[in-house]
Amino acid sequence: MKALEQLERLQRINDLIKAEKTGTPDEFANCLHISRRQLYEYINFIKDYGVEVSYSKQRKTFYLSNRHEISVNCGIKVVSKQDAKTINGGFFHNNFQRAFFLHRTLVA
Repeated sequence: MKALEQLERLQRINDLIKAEKTGTPDEFANCLHISRRQLYEYINFIKDYGVEVSYSKQRKTFYLSNRHEISVNCGIKVVSKQDAKTINGGFFHNNFQRAFFLHRTLVA
């Protein structure tokens, strides 16, 4: 479940930055229940996808400099044994009853 929590947090970070309602870095990190260092790790992850994130000391908020944003989509789907074989190239592992799909897209 840790991966889902991280994806949900990433989406929340993106939404708050997009709305320009983050507050100071310390306030933003506290709001997310993470450390300031972890916040900057998430921001750097977003930047790695070409999204320019800046901070305005005057407005006390992070904002999107180039109007790009990240869209995070995830889902969990229970699949049949036959579908699992198709997904895994013809192999089925008895302990693999569920498939977990993550999809990231960059919205320009």
